[in-house]
Amino acid sequence: MNQHPLSFPGMQRNSRTHGLLSIWFIPLLLFTLFATTISNAQEKEKPAAKQKQTGTMVRLLCVQSLTEDGKEVTLATKTKDGKWKEHGKVTLRSPFISQWIQVPKGTTHLLRKQGQKMISLGSFKSGSKLHRAILVLLPDKAKKTYRINVINPEQHKFKKGKALILNYSKFRAVVKLGGKQKVVKPGQMLVENITANKDSMYRLLVSYVNKDKKIVACYDRFVSSNPRTRKFLLLFPDTHTGLRVFSLSEFGPFE
Repeated sequence: MNQHPLSFPGMQRNSRTHGLLSIWFIPLLLFTLFATTISNAQEKEKPAAKQKQTGTMVRLLCVQSLTEDGKEVTLATKTKDGKWKEHGKVTLRSPFISQWIQVPKGTTHLLRKQGQKMISLGSFKSGSKLHRAILVLLPDKAKKTYRINVINPEQHKFKKGKALILNYSKFRAVVKLGGKQKVVKPGQMLVENITANKDSMYRLLVSYVNKDKKIVACYDRFVSSNPRTRKFLLLFPDTHTGLRVFSLSEFGPFE
């Protein structure tokens, strides 16, 4: 006996509809998966948002330490309840340049422990626009404190291959850094290029103008030039030579 499959008109219509849906659904699914994969890949390729720096990165330049060798000083700010909040510690020596330390905006103190108390050796202020600063510590031996000179390297365009000259004396100084001579007035600060010869050497010549308006040489050296560093040249009064020259090279990072 011949058997015939049961067939109903409604079933045939549903089969056709299912086939049409399958034809359209599969490409749509593949497209959605592909678009999602591209979107995820693009999200991964996005660079991480750079965190904004809060406060100021400072580096201490110590001319002469007021503390004994091996004793730490602390960079700290005072909280509203009168307590000290520490931000970093440094062991000062002569001469010395510290690593970078981050401090918040406002007034920061340089503290030394004396018994159970913390004694302030000096303070400085930093604002929201001061991203990096060099703190030149100038000792006052009578008061046993530091006068802190805050220098903004970005403002003065103090970069690699340059020298920052600070004249703390009452004389006019004449400075030669391998190139032309520059006159530095009392209390003045200059940033100058270092001009080295083919052997990467330059003549560092420092003189001053005496009371008779004569130029008197007090420091004369041939110095090796390192274009990856920047140089500090601090000029102090000296009873014997007229000027005492404090020369120190600073290594990076600078940014």
